[in-house]
Parts: sequence; C-alpha cells; structure tokens
Amino acid sequence: MFYDKNTHGRPHSRSEQNNCSKKKQHKTKRWQATDREFRCVHCKQMVFLTSDMGTVHRNHCPHCLHSLHVDTKPGNRASLCRARMEPVGLTRKHNGFDKYGRERGGDIMIVHLCSGCGAVNINRIAADDCCDLILALFEQSHFMDPSQRAVIERAGIQLLDTHDAEQLHIALFGKRWTP
Repeated sequence: MFYDKNTHGRPHSRSEQNNCSKKKQHKTKRWQATDREFRCVHCKQMVFLTSDMGTVHRNHCPHCLHSLHVDTKPGNRASLCRARMEPVGLTRKHNGFDKYGRERGGDIMIVHLCSGCGAVNINRIAADDCCDLILALFEQSHFMDPSQRAVIERAGIQLLDTHDAEQLHIALFGKRWTP
C-alpha cells in the first residue's frame, strides 16, 4: 500500500496506483509524439517541426497536406486506425459569437477524410503549409463527389465555398485577393 497526503492517510490500492501511472504515461506519450519529425506517408518528404509553424500539434504534411489518422481528439495520438487521411476541403473553425451576437471569425481548417475508417477530421492550417496547395484544395472542393460531401456535412462540417474566397486570401496572405 502507498500513502498520499491528499488521501488523508488512506492507503492507495494497486488499481488506483495503476490508473495514476497510466494517466501519466498517456500524457507523456502524447507530448513525446508531437515533438518529433516524421516522414510523410503520402509524398515521402521529411517534416521537421519548427517554432514558426504557428500551431501546437503538427498533424499533417506541409508539402502535400496529407495526414494520418492518429488522433481521436486534437493532439492525443489515441486513434487505433492509423490509416491515411486525404485533404478534401477547407472549413472555418467556429469560434462562437461576440457580445453583439455576431459570429467570430475562426481559423481556416483542412478537412481530412480517413481512407481506412471514413472518419472526418479537421486540422488547423500551419504557417509553413504550401499556400498554392491550400488554394488548389479550395478550388477542388467545389467539384467534390456528392456522396463525399454528404459524409462531411453529416459530421457537422460546412466547407468553404466560392463566397469565402476573399476571406481565405486574407487568412493566407493578410490582404484581399485582386484578380
């Protein structure tokens, strides 16, 4: 038995001790997994983590925007699927409403569709992502297969459409797009 001052002298059982140990291991694994470079399974390029990528969790390749199904929640690396995730569109993260009832602008997110289990995930774009690929993904999403679009909409995700082009350019380049 183990004693802890927070349990008021009551000894810990083995199961309580094991649960605490598992939680600590999970937290440690979670942060270790996000702090390493990796080779992209799609384009085979090495992806190095940098402080200027603008996001905490590197969860997709900046060269091709593909990912792996590794998270069940952002950054937890708890998914057992581990299949490839294809970028299929862009969305905006919903950040609630301001005190006047206006919708707050959210971050641009890449919509990924898992080739293994069909799960839909969204991942924040990073500062080092290829802007040309993000713009191409935006254009391609307008011609998406209707059944694929239905899967994304059932997941509660609204894809950016042609009316969002100016907002996308401002998010990527800090200025309005002029043709």
